[in-house]
Amino acid sequence: MKKVKDEKCLNCGASIKYNPVKEKFICEYCRSEFTIEDMKKNEKKVEKNKDLVIEKKEFSKLEDMNSYHCDNCGATIVSKDNISSTTCIYCKSSAIIKNRLSGIYKPDSIITFKYTKDDAILEFKKLCKGRLLLPKNFNDVKNIESMEGLYVPFWLYDLENTATLTCDCTRVTTWSDARNIYTKTDYYDVLRGGVLTFLNVPNDASLRFDDKIMNAIEPFDYSKLKDFDMGYLAGFLSEKYDVSKDDAYKNALIRIKEDSKNYLKSKMNSYATSIEKENTNDVKIQNIKYVLLPVWVLNIKYNDKIYHFAMNGESGKIVGEIPVSPLKLVLLIMITFFLTFIVLLGFFLVIGYRW
Repeated sequence: MKKVKDEKCLNCGASIKYNPVKEKFICEYCRSEFTIEDMKKNEKKVEKNKDLVIEKKEFSKLEDMNSYHCDNCGATIVSKDNISSTTCIYCKSSAIIKNRLSGIYKPDSIITFKYTKDDAILEFKKLCKGRLLLPKNFNDVKNIESMEGLYVPFWLYDLENTATLTCDCTRVTTWSDARNIYTKTDYYDVLRGGVLTFLNVPNDASLRFDDKIMNAIEPFDYSKLKDFDMGYLAGFLSEKYDVSKDDAYKNALIRIKEDSKNYLKSKMNSYATSIEKENTNDVKIQNIKYVLLPVWVLNIKYNDKIYHFAMNGESGKIVGEIPVSPLKLVLLIMITFFLTFIVLLGFFLVIGYRW
């Protein structure tokens, strides 16, 4: 069984959580506030006076993989294999599974949450507002309250691409005289190329999330990246990566090549048409970072289908698919048909009366 870490108030010993708005740890009991530096200093003092005791009791492979010990109340916490922070269901303490955030799984950097759960719920309500065909009870409180703040693992790539693009292009000139209109088409073999630099190209490192949704909530402001500290995870869920940097790079490479081609093609906008002939790319990796990025996640089940919503915890951008109620759709069609019938009937009655 593996140990978990729970942040404690330095004054009263109660469990505390990181407040992303104030960028401090806030104690709900004694109202004390601490910076991440305060927590680090205290942790160093504790480690000097106390050696961590690792339990050596043997458990089955399944138990060892999924069971963790809450230091606050002694309960056993069960989580999925890739979860690196969770919450104890008994005492609600933040549980950070330290061994899943060490070694190769230790992130280089993190962007902390700027928007709170209340902010995320408000944005979801705005997304649903005014949708006449929204299913009844879809945005009920019981559904919305399951909104979770999650740190999603991402790989960030700094890349350099030596790219070329060759196109068949045309330029059309038109003029006229008193009798005729003339059109002249010139044909060109156009080459554009250069060394293009891309910084912080993201690709999510979790198999659990739809890449389309993660791409849709971009961009993140990477100037907000901070050195990783486990304390930032207190009060939020987080995951460790289960997509390797090599596998994720394949997707990043596709994006880079497409963006490079579009950029070079934009340099041919003085031509009337351009047809691609040849496109070459020589991409070199300059740097790779493993980071955690903040995402508010909401999953709602309707008619045996799960609808996924995600909000960028740094920018506030929210995406998701809104379902349509079949009953409301049928009613809308019937009402539209009835109103159209009434209007047409009135029109023909007026015309008939005039005749």
